[in-house]
Amino acid sequence: MKLKRTMRIATGLACLGAALTVFIPHLTSYISRAAVVNAPIISVKSPFDGALTSDALTPATPVLPTSTIVELQASRSSRTELARLEARSSILAREEVSISTEISTLSQLDQRLVVRMERVQTLAREVLEAQLSGLRGELAAARERQDRLAREALRFTQLSANGSVPQAQAETAVSLAAEANGEVIRLTAAVEETVRSIAGIQDGILPGLGTEDGSYARQRRDEVAIRLADLKGRKARIAAQRVGLLQEIEALREEVGRFDRFAPRLPTGAVVWSATPAKGAVIASGDEVLQLLDCSRRFVEVFVHETAFEAIRPGDTARVRLRGSDETFLATVEALRGAGSQRATGLLAAEPENLTEGSLSVMLRLAPADVGVAGVAQNFCDVGRTAEVRFDREFGTMLTVAGHWFEELLRGIAPSLAAGYSGDWFGASDAG
Repeated sequence: MKLKRTMRIATGLACLGAALTVFIPHLTSYISRAAVVNAPIISVKSPFDGALTSDALTPATPVLPTSTIVELQASRSSRTELARLEARSSILAREEVSISTEISTLSQLDQRLVVRMERVQTLAREVLEAQLSGLRGELAAARERQDRLAREALRFTQLSANGSVPQAQAETAVSLAAEANGEVIRLTAAVEETVRSIAGIQDGILPGLGTEDGSYARQRRDEVAIRLADLKGRKARIAAQRVGLLQEIEALREEVGRFDRFAPRLPTGAVVWSATPAKGAVIASGDEVLQLLDCSRRFVEVFVHETAFEAIRPGDTARVRLRGSDETFLATVEALRGAGSQRATGLLAAEPENLTEGSLSVMLRLAPADVGVAGVAQNFCDVGRTAEVRFDREFGTMLTVAGHWFEELLRGIAPSLAAGYSGDWFGASDAG
């Protein structure tokens, strides 16, 4: 009898211990119903019709930061407009060189004309100064002759009045005096004209000297100056056109290069999720070339009972243990999504198992994975691994949790009893 009694007690204690072992973790923590390491999938699509020129990539191949993922060459590309613009730029460049050569030639001609004009000015000044000296000598002699003839005309006029000389002789003397006076006037005008000509040389007005036209050099310099002004204006316009054309060529070259070759890169590390076609394969515009697993944006997607929504907050810390691992690490809550939210399953790499209704989704931030480390890419940065996650709860909610846990237990053992059970025995439900 005592033995049976002892066995009953031992069995009861064992059952109680087992029950406590199962219940206490739920009492002290919010335990995940399901949890999986997840990450976004990046789809790389071809922007044009072309062929794959890079080697084929297989799943689990690491893609290091800033490295080229794949290379595609367009099957057809229009470079006609680019070639036309480059030809136009080449023509403008040659025309600019030709104008510069002509400007240089005309500038040299202008320098030669300057030297020639200076020589003509020197020669003209020397000739005119010699003429001026001679005219002044002649003018002095003419004035002396004018004075002498004027005295003789006066004397012969007086003698003629006295009857000492004939009237005809007196008239001859007066006529000679008048001629001498006219000669003085002519020579005086000639001297003044020569002085003005010499003064005009300083202003660039060159007189004609025999067969040499003194104004020829000046006229040619004027023609050269007009031509130079025209050429410099044309050169400035062509240079401006060429600068604008070069900018247009550069922009068009970038555009052609962008649509002629496709070689995308990522600033962060990734892992090939789906294999690429073989090298040389033809790919149509918009077709998917490959999928990449973005290991820089890993997170743990945790599902707990939706009653824990008010108890878990962004910034809280959770304890995570990947299944198959003995190590536990801490992770920070980044966001929460209600039980009625729709999941973006098509954009994520992993899907949790045994997901029940009324589950709150909690996102835990994970550090980016270094795909360059051996084994990381081959394990797909642990994406897809399930985990057990616990969130510490306050002591005040433990009684409510106990009622919730008991209700869940009844649902599994005796559904008919669970139908008549009310969670209000322990207050509002808030546990998973």
